[in-house]
Amino acid sequence: MEDRTAIKKEVVDEPILSGETISLEGLTAKHVSQCYVDWLNDKEVCKDNVWEKNDNTIEKVSKYVGSVDRSDTDAVFAIITKDGSRHVGNIGLSISWENNSGEISILIGEKSAWGKGIGGEAYKLVIGYAFKVIGLHRVYSKIIARNKAMIKVAEKAGMFFEGVAKGAYYKDGEYLDIVKYGMLNPKDKK
Repeated sequence: MEDRTAIKKEVVDEPILSGETISLEGLTAKHVSQCYVDWLNDKEVCKDNVWEKNDNTIEKVSKYVGSVDRSDTDAVFAIITKDGSRHVGNIGLSISWENNSGEISILIGEKSAWGKGIGGEAYKLVIGYAFKVIGLHRVYSKIIARNKAMIKVAEKAGMFFEGVAKGAYYKDGEYLDIVKYGMLNPKDKK
């Protein structure tokens, strides 16, 4: 049997996920910048995601990037503009090898990149990677219910609504509903 973690590592280390307007490359130390730190500390950028700390520093972000770079279960990609000039966000796939599934999460940090279809394109690239390269059976996302833009991204990527977890996430003094979207690998459908 193939060592699936080796497949994950090999693909993440190569910037081979390429779309029309972006490419994805494995998130490494070269992507750590003050701009990246500022995204994570920006309340507007992080309002509707589960990233809740706003005391990030270069050192903390470097430590995080190092941990995912070494991880056998996290494939995290930097979203890069097609011309290679800007790192505009990150997208990750947290893999459960025992369940043959992965959770997709995304952060578009550069506000100038919002509303341009980058999230949807990144989602489709990661879904293709999860199914065609790694061979996962299922991918899914948990989204704060008020985040209509992310729900639209998940739906456009072909994911289906699976349910609501009422008051499942506590953020900024309120309990928020989480919606779950998912899809099965087309080769596994009957």
